[in-house]
Amino acid sequence: MSILTSPRGKVEVVHCRRTESQDIFCIKNLIRKFTQNLFGRLNLIYLLEKANLAITLCNEREEIMAHATFVDYPNWNVAKQDEWVYVFRELDKELPCTPLNTLFMHLFVAVDEFSTGCCKEIIQSVFKAVPELHFIFLIVPAYMSLGTTLITVFDQVGSIPNLTFNEDFAVHICHRHSHYPQLHVRKARVEDHDDLMPIFLQHDTILRATYGEYFLAELIEAQDKENHAVVCEVEGVAVGFMSVCSRVNMQLLHECFDLGPFHGFCVPHPDDVLEQPRDLSFQESQGTGAVYHKNMPGIRSMPVHNCVLLSDGTNFIAPSGILFKYRKVTKFHSSKTLATLVNFDILELTNALLEMLTNK
Repeated sequence: MSILTSPRGKVEVVHCRRTESQDIFCIKNLIRKFTQNLFGRLNLIYLLEKANLAITLCNEREEIMAHATFVDYPNWNVAKQDEWVYVFRELDKELPCTPLNTLFMHLFVAVDEFSTGCCKEIIQSVFKAVPELHFIFLIVPAYMSLGTTLITVFDQVGSIPNLTFNEDFAVHICHRHSHYPQLHVRKARVEDHDDLMPIFLQHDTILRATYGEYFLAELIEAQDKENHAVVCEVEGVAVGFMSVCSRVNMQLLHECFDLGPFHGFCVPHPDDVLEQPRDLSFQESQGTGAVYHKNMPGIRSMPVHNCVLLSDGTNFIAPSGILFKYRKVTKFHSSKTLATLVNFDILELTNALLEMLTNK
């Protein structure tokens, strides 16, 4: 979340999220004539379907404050979708724009009072959400001014003609490094010790007391094929550190974390035992006929008379169709046998029970 302040001093706490289909009505209400002059008359539903990224900015009351749509090809038909790279490189040969690191802004709308702050917040969120993104282009008619909002984040780099009619369009660019720069990550060196130690001592002194004053320098120096250390560097100063090792204590990870959704960080095998069998022992309360789970005392599961007991006297089936283990059977004894149920239908089971009770 971020805090935006309008020129009048009004404050709003905002957050960015992906645009949803129900946002269309509110987005349309933010479109002005100036918006149509910049981006043209748009089919908003079609645009959102084709968009690579659509961001909506909301306040604490979930009111839409701003919206922006980004697509991986230029608007205004200034270049074919699969040939725009060559057209834009003619503007600046040193500009390394590719379909993988470039997006085009096809729409931006915002509440007038907070438009500048909303624009900067959305641009920053886009660069944050897409690490590979380095350039955002904005194409508008050459005779149009960007206004007081978009001009705060975009710089003009040139102009290109339209493919279908005789009119020039101005090309504006927004760079990542101006809004959300990437950290420079490199291999750690022993010389980084003096920059990194204040960070360690600020958060933890146990390592120093356990391994000595120069434990970090020794860790960096001990790098090999199985041990690596990297640092994040800003203006020549190491501001972050990470040490990784290829030797993993899988048993400790399994004891501390639930790795089931990740298959235990192991390659799947047909013989894998994904879950250990559990003892679902139940206890019958005195006089109430209620069933309680042995491992969850005080949690009432269901009345016994709502359950269907199998003929072997050791299992019962709940109304939900789940097969439970049962320790003692005192009701619904019958000389008729219910077939062994592996795959069963709860409706068929109910009909069989009614027939059994009717004949009894």
